[in-house]
Amino acid sequence: MNRRLTLAALSMSCAAVPCAYAQGSVTLYGITDVGIEVANHVPGPNGTSGTAVRMQSGSLAGSRWGLRGVEDLGDGMQAVFDLENGFSLNNGTLGQGGRMFGRKAYVGLNTRYGELTLGRQYNLLYELMFVYDPLQFNPSYSAQGYDPTLVGRADNAVRYLARFSGVTFAALYSSGFDSTIANGAQVPGHSKVGREYSFSLQYATGPANLGVAYDQMQGTSIATQDVTQMRVVGGATYAFGPVKAYVGTRWLNIRNSATLPGSLLYWLGASWQVDAPLTISLGGYQERIRGNGQKATSGVLLADYFLSKRTDIYAEVSYVSNSDALNVGVRALGDVTTGSNQTGAMIGIKHSF
Repeated sequence: MNRRLTLAALSMSCAAVPCAYAQGSVTLYGITDVGIEVANHVPGPNGTSGTAVRMQSGSLAGSRWGLRGVEDLGDGMQAVFDLENGFSLNNGTLGQGGRMFGRKAYVGLNTRYGELTLGRQYNLLYELMFVYDPLQFNPSYSAQGYDPTLVGRADNAVRYLARFSGVTFAALYSSGFDSTIANGAQVPGHSKVGREYSFSLQYATGPANLGVAYDQMQGTSIATQDVTQMRVVGGATYAFGPVKAYVGTRWLNIRNSATLPGSLLYWLGASWQVDAPLTISLGGYQERIRGNGQKATSGVLLADYFLSKRTDIYAEVSYVSNSDALNVGVRALGDVTTGSNQTGAMIGIKHSF
């Protein structure tokens, strides 16, 4: 349960003129998640590889804490903000490259015509499309291991979102999606450097949910600003009582680059709520690299058991098969020796507040 810090309405006299402050609220929230993982063929020092037994933070959901606020401005309008910090539970370090609020940091207005926010925000591939992955883009053992941009964030971003009669539309524009890269954001005279924009459309009715999103990113230097990454993600879910079926795909096309290949990623799966505290999820993923026929294929099985509304324990296992030149690991790109297959298993605990 979130802890709410309510700001009571205040009134005072300013030069004999009453000045009223609207009622608002601030919510402190967070997730702590950590597990023990065993994975083989993990790269080691001096070109070696072996089996790793390691503690991993945020295996089912990224560990975080945040402050979310809202103030009623009247006439159906609200001021909103969200500051969300990501961290590693096993060693206490900051996530997202050491940012204080690396997961989210934005402020904006919510009106009857939609919500407009400015700051560091999820890209639309993540924000609206994670519902189409049976593992919900969890930080390990899901579609994001093939493409981290599926859970990307954009600095310097303006986002508009509106919901009408089951339809959700969103648009995002960033003038520089990664401020940590030298000359990677808002370069004077070179507005194309680090630019990103996205559009998404989603429709939900009864047991069905389907959607599509487009995202385009430019290179993060003056020399690479014409390198263009274009992604289209589409997906659907359908609930059959306690069982939900998932299907999704991600198309990646890269222009003006001789080294970055395009690819097609697709997946399907299902989740089964066995009873109130226990859910079992199964997913299968495959990525095919354009032009050379190489592919990586993986399967994931997850069991998640809730001890209470806020605390759950989980176990998951995954196997990845790689072509000779690929290195897709159960957790992420590069976490397995090139051309090797990998098996990973994890048990963990997650607590939400």
